Amino acid sequence: MKYIYLKRIKIFLTMPKSHHPGKFLTLIGLLFTLMTTFSSSEEKIDKPNQINFDVHSGYFVSNKFEPKKSQSFIVTSEQKSFDSAFGVAFVQGDKSNRLKEGSLQSKIVISAIRRGSFFCEFDVISLTNNEGELELRYNTKKKKSQTAEFSCPLIISIPKIDYKSVKFIENGKLIKKLNKIKT
Repeated sequence: MKYIYLKRIKIFLTMPKSHHPGKFLTLIGLLFTLMTTFSSSEEKIDKPNQINFDVHSGYFVSNKFEPKKSQSFIVTSEQKSFDSAFGVAFVQGDKSNRLKEGSLQSKIVISAIRRGSFFCEFDVISLTNNEGELELRYNTKKKKSQTAEFSCPLIISIPKIDYKSVKFIENGKLIKKLNKIKT
């Protein structure tokens, strides 16, 4: 048996001879890494005033829609506006969740678009309504590309409701606030 004397605590710990202190340090390092990894992104939590939403896929971003911007944000309930930003991407065996025809008569589309030499994955955390201020929280993961440029959309729909503004909170930081356009 080995004895370790900790000066400040003044207790003896006994360890069998087969114990390897390196394994213990590796375990502590792994635990620390996991804690910092999971604390860096927001976790999905049920919040009061939660709004039910659908995430849609199977669309590409039009190359005529704000092509010079690295980020774009859209809130619309008009088909013409939606069609100016997105086109339908057809692929064989496609099981994408697209908006049903005519659904913008009863729904609002909220979208965030990321552009650059990376593919961006979105993970929606929550969408809440705080007295007319909609708050969309999501995390992103970027996969770098050496050869291609991407325009990656997050497209969600909610039932039509009255709102004042939409806040886009990406990876815990407020990125954009869009006020409702008076019509």
